[in-house]
Amino acid sequence: MAKIRIKNVGKIIAWLMRGIGATLSWEVRDDAGVFDATRKGWIWSFWHNRMFLIPWLHHEWFANVPGTILTSPSGDGQIIADICESFGIEAERGSSSKPEKGMSALIALAKKSNEGYEIGITPDGPRGPLHRVQPGIVKLAQLTGTPIIPVHLHYSHFIQFKTWDEFLLPLPFAKVTIVFDKPHHIPRRMSEAEFEQQRLALEDVMRLGTTLENLQHSR
Repeated sequence: MAKIRIKNVGKIIAWLMRGIGATLSWEVRDDAGVFDATRKGWIWSFWHNRMFLIPWLHHEWFANVPGTILTSPSGDGQIIADICESFGIEAERGSSSKPEKGMSALIALAKKSNEGYEIGITPDGPRGPLHRVQPGIVKLAQLTGTPIIPVHLHYSHFIQFKTWDEFLLPLPFAKVTIVFDKPHHIPRRMSEAEFEQQRLALEDVMRLGTTLENLQHSR
C-alpha cells in the first residue's frame, strides 16, 4: 500500500506541475547555449528548493534530449523518481552528499552522460545543508569531462515552505526568470585541494544565483 500511495503522490504532483506550468510567463537568459541544436548533454545543477519546474520545463523545451536525474534512495526520492517518469526522465538512486556510498549511482550517471543524456543534480540534496554544494556533482563532472551548467530560477510569486531547503512553490500566473549560467569545466586530474577549489567555485556561482539582483549585475 505504501508504494501505491507514493506512486499516486508522484502522479498528482506531476499534474500540478503541468497545471501551474501552463500559466507561467518566462524570461530566459541563456549564457550556456542550451538552445543550440548541436549541443551535447550537460550536467544541470539546481538547488533543491528550486527543482519544482525542472522536469516540466525539460519535457517542454528539451524533449528531444534524454534526461536522467539523481534522486535519493528514500521515499521522497521515490516520489521525485515517479514525477520524473511522468515527464519521460529517468532516475538514478543515490546521493550527491556521499559519493563514496553512491559510487554505483555515479558510475551509472557517468555512463548515461557519455551516451548523451542530460544529468540533473541538486547539489545540496537530499538533506542539505541548504545551498552547500556536495562533492558528488563535481566528482561526476571530473569522471566524465561533462560541463556543469548552473541553473537559476526565480519566481515573482511563490509559497515558501518551512522545510530544511525552504522549498519554493511558484504560484499560477507567476513570472519565472531562468538563467542557464556559463558552463563549469572540471579538470580530470586534480589534487584534493584543487577539487575543493572547484567545489567552492561552483558553490559561489550557485549562491550568487539565488538573488535575482546579483544575476542582473553579472551580465
